[in-house]
Amino acid sequence: AERVSWNSVFDNIMECLTLYIWPIFFSTHYQRCIQRLQHFIQTENETVYQPQNILIANPVRVAFLFV
Repeated sequence: AERVSWNSVFDNIMECLTLYIWPIFFSTHYQRCIQRLQHFIQTENETVYQPQNILIANPVRVAFLFV
């Protein structure tokens, strides 16, 4: 076993904090792609489909409910 020192305790605390705080400040690739998709669908609905009384449903709210 390894001796417990302040350096190893500090390293472990910083690793745990980094693990739990990282998602607060940075989003994942999946989340960024979903946000881009939602923005694209919203703009297409407003510019192309709404004047024709047609709307594309958001796949996050509709299709992903059944996965």
